[in-house]
Amino acid sequence: MNKRPFQIYLDDRDRALLRDLAGRLGLSQAEIVRAAVRRWGQELSGTDPLLGLIGSMDDPALPTDLSTRHDDYAVEPAPVRRVAERPSPKRKR
Repeated sequence: MNKRPFQIYLDDRDRALLRDLAGRLGLSQAEIVRAAVRRWGQELSGTDPLLGLIGSMDDPALPTDLSTRHDDYAVEPAPVRRVAERPSPKRKR
């Protein structure tokens, strides 16, 4: 990222708030300002950041039972092995 200096004027109250946020979040004051600008931009754009996830799980190398066995795969060593789908249990009538 190519960063360039940008000067802003804050009153004492806003400076104190910025200093407090930076201390509590463990970020620089500049990063707090950048994050606020990005958040406002995202919010005003009307786009949902989760929309970018659509289709991200369409990789054929992913297991077909990932949604039901996610905990098993979270601790399984990578790469994730493809597991054949299990037949659904028969219901008693």
